[in-house]
Amino acid sequence: MYIVSRALKPVPAKELDHFEEQHSISLPASYRQWLEQYGEGTYTGWMNVQRPDQEVLKPFAEYDFWIHAEDTPVTQDQLQECISIGSSVDGDFLAIHPDVKGLLWLPRHDEHIILWTCSEADFGEALDRIYCGYYRQDKTLAPAYFEPWNELRNHTFYHLVNVEHEDSMKALAELCKSKFKWDAVLENEYTCKLFMVSMGGYLRFNYANGREIALFYEEMHGTEGARDHDLDQFLLAHRCSVVNRGGVEE
Repeated sequence: MYIVSRALKPVPAKELDHFEEQHSISLPASYRQWLEQYGEGTYTGWMNVQRPDQEVLKPFAEYDFWIHAEDTPVTQDQLQECISIGSSVDGDFLAIHPDVKGLLWLPRHDEHIILWTCSEADFGEALDRIYCGYYRQDKTLAPAYFEPWNELRNHTFYHLVNVEHEDSMKALAELCKSKFKWDAVLENEYTCKLFMVSMGGYLRFNYANGREIALFYEEMHGTEGARDHDLDQFLLAHRCSVVNRGGVEE
């Protein structure tokens, strides 16, 4: 798995021990290992891995948000006891329950709660299985990558202006690939992400709309920023205009 930033913020084992004792629950071993090694963040652009939270799902017990039949993994009342451990960028919840073995997937746009097995060896493997199964994909996004959450992240959003033809953005992405040295590349018909660990971020081309380009990076002592690589100047020199600069909120 590619780690976008060196600025990891691992969750202390004592904090997780206290949570387990307080709520009489055993967190999945691979999930615990993930938090202790990498901390909170976003996995492969679609799943937010978060600290365990016992409050997130309590309000849903009051509403008929999901169907609760005989084969449903948890009852409506049990939602109050569920521990949220993550959420997708689409608003789906990933949770566990003290009396249920496995991972509970509570979708935002579906009435059916799904129970998934959790790999004891690799939490990322469990997330890949959910991605392929729920979104009906033959394979996961490659390469797998993780964006740690920290206060160092910055962004710049650009628009590609004076687009001459339909493939202008793809042509600019190809030029960027050859001009700079990248550590990993993720590309499909919708997007292209070029990763560079020395700046703690990546450059994203939105092929879907043909205009938006985003640069994510960190500015910290001992880490080269985006300007040190001339990426900003390169984009400005190739028909890109700045729309917004700033920090990235978690």
